[in-house]
Amino acid sequence: MKNWIANTKINALLEAGSHNFDGVKARRTLIEYCGRYQEIYPFEILEDPLEFLTNNGKSDNKYRVIRAELRIAAEEYCFSLNEMAEALLELIDTQGLTTEQAKKIINHVFEAFSCNESPEDFIPREDAYLCKNLFAITSG
Repeated sequence: MKNWIANTKINALLEAGSHNFDGVKARRTLIEYCGRYQEIYPFEILEDPLEFLTNNGKSDNKYRVIRAELRIAAEEYCFSLNEMAEALLELIDTQGLTTEQAKKIINHVFEAFSCNESPEDFIPREDAYLCKNLFAITSG
């Protein structure tokens, strides 16, 4: 997979603020970010996983069902769906993200966007959105 965020402001922000990074808040913000993608390019199979993540799902049984749905979605024929499922799998399995995990998730979402839009269109817009929404997490 291409490193979509290498030359972005969000990458520089995550690097500079890594010592002040709040992985729990970042996780919530990136769940919302995946929801943003879902609003623009919806996949029915991702509705339940996003609802589960958004509502801080705690049920072990529901977790297993949702994780299985995401594994199926990650192996579907649609590449953008695969990328979004991989991002959500990273989020469902971690309560507090590292900066590297955050970058990986963002990169999955950018990869999904690249299936639908040109990089010139989505990177500046999504980079600005993420910088605005993750700034409080990385600033002390």
